[in-house]
Amino acid sequence: MVICYYSEINKQWSESELEEKLKLLPEPLQIEIKRKKRWMDQQLSITGKLLLKELIVALEASQLSLAAIKYTDHNRPWFDSRIDFNIAHSGNFVICCGTNSGSIGVDIELIKPIELDDYIDYFTSDEWRIIRDSEHPSDSFFEFWTRKEAVVKAVGAGLHIPLSDIDVINNRVIYNEIDYYIQKLIIAKDYQCHLASTEPIAIVDYKQIQF
Repeated sequence: MVICYYSEINKQWSESELEEKLKLLPEPLQIEIKRKKRWMDQQLSITGKLLLKELIVALEASQLSLAAIKYTDHNRPWFDSRIDFNIAHSGNFVICCGTNSGSIGVDIELIKPIELDDYIDYFTSDEWRIIRDSEHPSDSFFEFWTRKEAVVKAVGAGLHIPLSDIDVINNRVIYNEIDYYIQKLIIAKDYQCHLASTEPIAIVDYKQIQF
């Protein structure tokens, strides 16, 4: 089962609201979040962790807590359990996805104007041709980008995988002899969001939660 919860940051919290939500998190996470300079970064980080708390309950893994989060050598957060999860944010949206079967990755990006030629080395020749020939190149760019990032995050090796090594034209990607299945999530206008899982994705239960 795959579950995704997402949230929109539509206002800056007051100091009391910020402190109230911080208290819902373990102290090490509170300290880490307080180091962030921008209020939006603080709220996105807090919201992502609160979404994860909701996800733990939904996946019937109440024995877990945020204090049990560990990090791989590539700084990927994980639980020492059957549950896998991933968090991503862009603009003023944050999304958290989890599964009780296999590995998972998610990425979301706000679609915005970019210098496409700066990113040619991140794509295969076939992917780049599709992007350049698209009626809306920026949309196509972020569609492919979020597909790649979702797979990379599911693999768990971060930036140690060159994005050009992963061809995501199809919804099934094979990397290091492991199958990854990609699915698009419709979150908001002007955003691209994709999910990748080592298990075939039949149905994704995803909804918005506001804090």
